[in-house]
Parts: sequence; structure tokens; C-alpha cells
Amino acid sequence: MVEYEEEVESQVSLNDYLRILYRSRWLIIISFIVVFSATVFYTFTTDPEYEASTTLIIQSTGVMERSLFDFDYFGNRSTLISNQVEILKSRNLAEQVVKRLDLSDVRDSLRLFQPNEEGEYLSLRDMVSILRGNMQIDHKKDTDVITLTYVAESPFAAAYIVNTIADEYQLLNTKANRVQLNELKDFVEQQVAKKEEELRLSEERLRDYQEQEKLTNLDEETAELVNTLATYEAKLEEAQISLQATLEFKKSLEEQLNERRESLSSEISQISTPYLRSLQEQLAMAVAERTKYVIAIETEAEDANRRFFESNIHLYDEKINALRKKLQEEAKKISSSSMVSDPFQLTQELVSKLLTSEAEIKAGTAKINALQEVVNQYSQKLDALPAKVLELARLERRRKVDEQTYILMVTKLEETKIQAAAQNRNVYVIDKAIEPLEPVRPKKKLNLLLGVLIGLGLGVGLAFVREYFDNSVKSPEELEQLGFNVLTSIPKIQMQKFEKKIESRLEKLGPIEGKKIEARLITHLDPKSPVSEAYRTLRTNLQFSKIENDLKTILITSSGPKEGKSTTAANLAIAMAQAGRDVVLIDADLRRPVVHSIFNMDKDNGITNYLMGTISFDELPKKTFMDNLSVITSGVLPPNPSELLASKKMEELLKQLKNRFEIVIIDSPPVVAVTDAAILSTKVDGTILVVASEQTNRDALKRAYSLLDSVETRLLGVLLNGVDVEGMYGSYYYYYYHHYYGKTGRKKSTFFGRFFS
Repeated sequence: MVEYEEEVESQVSLNDYLRILYRSRWLIIISFIVVFSATVFYTFTTDPEYEASTTLIIQSTGVMERSLFDFDYFGNRSTLISNQVEILKSRNLAEQVVKRLDLSDVRDSLRLFQPNEEGEYLSLRDMVSILRGNMQIDHKKDTDVITLTYVAESPFAAAYIVNTIADEYQLLNTKANRVQLNELKDFVEQQVAKKEEELRLSEERLRDYQEQEKLTNLDEETAELVNTLATYEAKLEEAQISLQATLEFKKSLEEQLNERRESLSSEISQISTPYLRSLQEQLAMAVAERTKYVIAIETEAEDANRRFFESNIHLYDEKINALRKKLQEEAKKISSSSMVSDPFQLTQELVSKLLTSEAEIKAGTAKINALQEVVNQYSQKLDALPAKVLELARLERRRKVDEQTYILMVTKLEETKIQAAAQNRNVYVIDKAIEPLEPVRPKKKLNLLLGVLIGLGLGVGLAFVREYFDNSVKSPEELEQLGFNVLTSIPKIQMQKFEKKIESRLEKLGPIEGKKIEARLITHLDPKSPVSEAYRTLRTNLQFSKIENDLKTILITSSGPKEGKSTTAANLAIAMAQAGRDVVLIDADLRRPVVHSIFNMDKDNGITNYLMGTISFDELPKKTFMDNLSVITSGVLPPNPSELLASKKMEELLKQLKNRFEIVIIDSPPVVAVTDAAILSTKVDGTILVVASEQTNRDALKRAYSLLDSVETRLLGVLLNGVDVEGMYGSYYYYYYHHYYGKTGRKKSTFFGRFFS
């Protein structure tokens, strides 16, 4: 008996992959047809969609970010663009666009305002959702340009709607900028009116005092002191106004944020880090030092050295700018971190500006303190003058301060008006959308190509998945890898190929019985077929097999039912008989006997009747259509088949049959299901294990071998039955079959057979 070996992994070749694909060709074809048909149906039935785009440019600095009283809010450009993108995506803008479209002359031509199949119209919320879903916004890297794209059901709708979105966005931006401009202009106008009144009063007081005291002008030294003091007081007042403007701007930012979260104003000053507070203090100190340095140059340095010292001012400016940049970066980190409790509702830009404005407030306060010290010093010098001269100097100083401050505020007011006239928005349309010529979806060529690729890919994938989970034996090579001796491979019987040839022989038996006998007795009915040749190959292999004793009794079994063991037993018996041997075929499957049906006999008076002593030995063998072929049927089905087959009378029967016939072939039940085959295998010269291609599970085959090996069965080898040669693409059997048996009885050679031989 052949020793069973564990399955050995072999290198997978291209032929193995081709064999899998060829075996699953119908699965691949069906998958391709289904997927490609669905793709074609979708592509040619889907409504076309058109895409139109408009290009916008957003200036990096808005109105309130411009310099005011030497203060720059240094907003971050990337954050600004990100905020504008979020505004374009906002529900508020979408609602305004829907309302404008609803009032337009083309309302009835837009799908948004048309009823559905049930006659129902979309709600405002649904229309807003569709509008936002069909809109796409792209920001070109390293630019302030935004591309706004909209997809609609027609070329006109796509272009019209995207242009309407751009127009409404411009209006929204203009409105927001006007609010900021009005706040800035109102503040400056209030300061101008206030300073105008203060200047008028200071001029009247100076005039009245001069008339009362009969004093006209101050002496040169006193006049210079008054002018210097007035200059620094004007700078001090300018710094105070600038600080007030910063506070007003901070308040405006807080009011915008309070529309979303009212508690931010009280909490924003608490949002900080030690590093940010350190930077704020350093900035305030640097601004104060620069102010003191400038004052020292103006008051103490001689004209010859003043230019030298003034050249060092840029060092302070560089330090201040560096600190402001660090503040900006730290503020940006904080505004985008978890320290801001609701980052989805608060814009990072506003939070960043609020944090940086805190630093500017501290810097402005430090500058005011430095100027205040200088003003106090000159005020002390002024206080040392005589009473009448002192009062006149104070009134003159007050007039000069008010005059300089008034001129400054008027200048700022004019600058604000110029800004309002020149720019009340920072969004401009570069290119308006035009109607597209071709739809963007469905893309017919691409869809069809994807349909082909996906269809084939899915089919191939399913083929390999099925192969992965399929544990059945399919080819002789697999049996050899498992360590079995393969006696031969029996091709699958193609009954339709032999119907015409044997129709005359079976016309008396009826269609059902005829096909049964046709499938079982192919060796007799069509001796030139490949199947018949395969059984003759099995006969030859058995005749020349090297065993110690003569091979007279052969047991045919399988691991499970319906694997072709009875057909194999019948055709092997016929092949042996055709060779001139005197053969008897025993139906020892006492549970589901079929041999009597194959030979169209009555199963009564069979082996069970003899073992129970109801008939004699001479009555047991039954003649068949071949002179040297006899059949012993099963007889009456007993309740205890295993006991009958294991009896001594069964052994005596086999001895008698061996003496009378040259070859005894026994058809037995499956070895895994019952113990009958294992019992009989100990009483015969050799056993053949039938394996059904693409049906017998490897685990079942291993179990069957284990059962036979446990009783020391002499296993002659395995027979692979029902091989689908059409599905054995790349196998040597494919070449063998098609080269010699392209048609019944005629040789044929194929290109693939030659290529894979």
C-alpha cells in the first residue's frame, strides 16, 4: 500500500493561474456582462450634469486691518482665506441665494423650484441643502484666488446659479465692510468734533488772558519750552487716541463674536499662555524703550550726532516687528487649540486678532507712560516760571496741543473717507461663469472603460475567492502533491456527444433508463471514446502493477457518495472482459445498490441471499450481454450489512469466486460513511479509491485514507473521476484529450494544447 504523505506546497506557476481562470470562465463572463450592462444602463439613462465656475480674488487686508494711528493688526492671510471659504459654504449665504433665485425671472426654469414626481415642492431647507451640496470651492495655493464651481441640470442653470452665488457673496462682503467703515468713521468724526470744540475754547481762553494781562508774546526761551511741551503733549494725546481706537476695535470684534457666544467678551482676556503674556510684556517694554530713545534724541542729542543716533531706531523697529510676528503665531496656535471652548462657532481670525490686540493695548499703554514722563518733566520746568508768564505759557501750550491734535484727527478723517470711497469691499470677480458646452457627468467613455475593468476584475476576483475556499480535489497533480499514486484520470462523460451514436441501441429502454445505462456503460457502448480509453488505461496499469501476489480481487470504494465508484466498477469490469478475462462484478453496497440498475437486472437472489443460505453458489452469478462478464447483485437489503460482509461465509465466497473467475471486482459503500468498505478491504488483493474531481473534499479524502490505513489495506492507488477536460486549461490532460480525441474517434490538435503540452 502506498504510504500517505502530508501535502507539500509547490510553487504556483502561470499555468495554475490560467487553469483557475479557464475553469471559472463562465463566472468571469457572467460577472463582466452583469457589471458592464449595469454600467451601460446607468451611463445612458442618468440625467446629464453640467458644471460652471467663476473665479474670485480676495484681498489679503480688509478695511479694519489698515494702519490706523501707527497700529497694524497684521491679520494672517491663510486664516483670512479659510474664513472666506467658510462664509461661501455658510447656510446664511445659501439662503440669500435661494431667495434671490426665487425672485428672478428664470425661476421656473430651475429644478430647485420644480415639483417632484409626487407633485411636492422642496422646502427652503431642502433647497439650501441641495445648493450647498452642489457647490465646490477650491483655493489655489499661494494665491488669494478662489474658484467657485456649481453643478446643475443644464448649462444655463449651472452658470446662472454660480454667478448669483458670487454676486450675493460680494454683497455680503460689502455689507460687512461698510459696518466696519461706519464704525471707524463715526469714531474719527466724534474725535474731530471734540477736538474742534477744545481748540476753540483754548483759543478763546488764550485771547482773553492776553487782553486782561496786557501780555502779547512769550520770550524766546519760554516759547521754545512751550513748543516742546506742546509737541510731546500732542504725541501723548495721539497715543491716547490710538489706544482708545484699539479698545474700540477690540470691542467691535467682541461684539461680532458675541453674536455667536455671548460669554466670549468676559473670557477672551483669560485665554492666554505664559509665553503669550511674556511676549506681550516684551512688546510693551520695547515700544516704551523706543519712545524714550526717540525723545532722548530729539531733546538731548546735538544736530551733528542726531543722524547717527536716528540710524539706530531701526534696531528697535526690527525687535518690535519680530515680537509682533511671534505674538501672531502664538495667538494663531491658541485660537485653533482646545483653549477656545467652541472652535466650530468662533472664527480663528477674530480670536487671533483679539489676542494680538491685547498686546497692542499693553504696548500703547507703555508708550503713553513713557510720553507722560517726558510731559511731566517739561511741566515741572514750566511751573518754575513767574505766575503771569506761567499762565500765558500754559494757555499757549494748550492751544498748540489742541491745534496739533485737531489737525491730526482731520487728517485721519480724510483718510477714512478716502478709504470708504476707494474700497468698501475686498472681494472681486475675475472671471464670470459661462455656460459649459459639454456635461461633466456621466463621463461615458470613462464609465464604459471602468465597467469593463470592474466587470473583469470582479469576475477574476470571484474566481480566485472561489478557488481559495474550494477545498476539493480537481487535478491529478493535486493528488500527486498529497502523496497518492494516481492510477488514471477519467474524463467527465459528455452524454450529448454520444446520443446519436447509441440512440438505436437504447430506443427500446426509454429516455431515463437509456441515459442511465449510457452513462454507466460507456466502455461497452462507445469503446472508441476518451472515457473508454481511460478505463483501458486503468486496466493496463492494474495488470502491470508490481505486487507480491496476483491481483485477482479488487475492491472499488470512495470517500463519499456519488463519486462514481459504481460506474468505475462496471466499466473496469467491462474493460477487463473486453481483454478476454473472465470477470465477475459483485454489488457489495448492501445499503444503496445500483449495479443491477446499470445492467438492467433484478437485484433479487443476490449476495445477501447466498450469505443467508437461501440460494446456492451456482445460482449466484448472473450472465450479462458479454459472454465473459457476470454480475452478482446485492439481493435483499439486510438490516446488518457489516456483519454479513465480515462473516466467514463471505471469505469462503471470495475464495470460490477466485477459483472460478480470473478477476473479481467488488463495488462497496463509501468508506467514510460506513465500515463495510474497510471490512472488505482486508479480504481482497487490492483496493482502488475513487475521487470525484471538483467534488471530493481533501479532508474527506485524508479521512478515507486514514480509515483504510488503520486496517492495513493494500491501496493500489486513487482514480480521479469526472475530470472536466474543458476546465483543465493548461494541464497535460487537456492536451491529451484534445490532441487525440477532438471528436469521437478522430485525432485533433489545438494551439493551446501544443502550447501547454
